[in-house]
Amino acid sequence: LNDARTQALGFNTRNYRLVGYIISAIICSLAGVLLANFTNFISPEMIGWTRSAELVFMVILGGVGTAIGPVLGALTFVLLEQFLSSFTVYWHFIFGVILLLLVLYGHGGLHGLIEKIATVTPNNLTKS
Repeated sequence: LNDARTQALGFNTRNYRLVGYIISAIICSLAGVLLANFTNFISPEMIGWTRSAELVFMVILGGVGTAIGPVLGALTFVLLEQFLSSFTVYWHFIFGVILLLLVLYGHGGLHGLIEKIATVTPNNLTKS
């Protein structure tokens, strides 16, 4: 994480980063092959920038810096997408407002909100 500190310990960080990128590329290419095999179709439309943005939204929605947050965010994203798209074609706008409110007022995403709710006890509610 700290390049200078790791190099001071005697590690060649360039090689470790290179291996990490190679492993990431192998996993991504395997995912692409499996998608092509599953759908029997590949189109340039499948690799738009919106796919990357959806992944970022999932992480922000669930909570950055946690292990369960992105999983929770992905599940919530998919469920909200299905639910909102059944009502209107403009579900992106509604989802954007929800995401904006979560970023402004729900620090830590859904994971942070769940932790805040879990820490509120009846004794804390009576004290003012």
